[in-house]
Amino acid sequence: MSPAFMNMSPLNQLKETINGTPGHIRQILRSVVQETGPHCVDLFYKTLFHHERAAIFLEKETVEVKMRPQLLAWIQSLFSTEADQAEDLSELQCRIGAVHARLDIPTDIVVYGIYIIKQALVVGIKEATTNKDDVIDAIIYLNTMMDFAFKFMIKAYDINFRKKVESDEAFRLVSLGHNISYEKETQISTFSSWSTQAFFCLCKGHATDLPTIAESEFGLWLTHKGMSLFKGTHEATEIQHKVRDLDTKIEAIQKSGVIPPEFPTELHATITNLTFLIGRVFRHLEEVENGRDPLTKVFNRRFLEVVIQNEITFALTHEKPFSLVILDIDHFKKINDRFGHLVGDEVLCFVAEIIAANVRANDFIFRYGGEEFLVVLTETTTTEALACAERIRRALAEQALTLSSNDKVTVTLSGGVTSFAGETNSRLLIHQADEALYKAKNSGRNRIVTA
Repeated sequence: MSPAFMNMSPLNQLKETINGTPGHIRQILRSVVQETGPHCVDLFYKTLFHHERAAIFLEKETVEVKMRPQLLAWIQSLFSTEADQAEDLSELQCRIGAVHARLDIPTDIVVYGIYIIKQALVVGIKEATTNKDDVIDAIIYLNTMMDFAFKFMIKAYDINFRKKVESDEAFRLVSLGHNISYEKETQISTFSSWSTQAFFCLCKGHATDLPTIAESEFGLWLTHKGMSLFKGTHEATEIQHKVRDLDTKIEAIQKSGVIPPEFPTELHATITNLTFLIGRVFRHLEEVENGRDPLTKVFNRRFLEVVIQNEITFALTHEKPFSLVILDIDHFKKINDRFGHLVGDEVLCFVAEIIAANVRANDFIFRYGGEEFLVVLTETTTTEALACAERIRRALAEQALTLSSNDKVTVTLSGGVTSFAGETNSRLLIHQADEALYKAKNSGRNRIVTA
């Protein structure tokens, strides 16, 4: 491998590899893939279904209908691509990597799958030609192209996996129940109190009494709690550096008992800067807190896929059931038309309270649409989920809501229930619950139907 090749971008290396491989070698691979591609795919999935860790990530129906033809198309495209199509090929590998990340398929299983395909194609190459040099060149080309494909895949996998981790962390913050707005007001107030005390000491010339930020109420909060909340933001690093630098200067003033003439100006500039940074980082946390619906205070759809995917992984690895329930308020439009949207808001909050009162602390409630709620019932069978949904439906139907106008309105729900049965796709589960809800609506409403 030449130094010039090593200094190229991966995309240009791919082009160079295609251009530098003799046409008859590339034709051998194209022919082998054309003839043995379906066998490679069969072998790939047969082996993975017998692999204990791999099998839990694969659903047989999805494999047969969608994944088999896609894998075959991928193998064929990999060895039929010309150099001027290399960019499209790299984008395809990135999309495949992103899919693996969304499904939480571990990279070692992906590597194992590529190994299986390589071995099957090596057998095909040996059967396609008796020329030993051509066999060696074809195997080198096979390995190089598969390695490039995996390189692009793993890059996209890494990006999407990082996004998932960030989303999981954001969800963790939300689920802890932080009231970020309250925290923001409290800490800005304590920082302001420290600032006032610092300027009071400067005005009085009390150098030895000048307080450091670390000793203040705000400083203690920042050290033990704030930096955990702010972790990962650029502003957090800046805040840390500025606080450390300012406290170093204050400690020097305390020891010497002398306030340098330029220090008040420096202090004012630093306080202004810190106030801006603190406000900015709290605004970032408020965006995270937007994972809750501002009206009903249940989760919005932002973290729905994170929660369901976590439950899928848990269910597969621990052999535990879980269920989804989609609940829709019957004739909600009529309520809005008759009483107005403010009453509609009251109804939504009332329904959310009823749902919350009838599920456990370990379950998740989402406002799924305008008047739809989705509940993830952890470690719950279909029978148990149906009973829970019925309990919610009856509680709502039997309890009239007294409006702020003293009018009373009775609200009913229709619901669809589905349970996890080996699917690795959250959208499929939601679709099943949605189909059941549709049947409930068509059957006369105010009822629960299972998928």
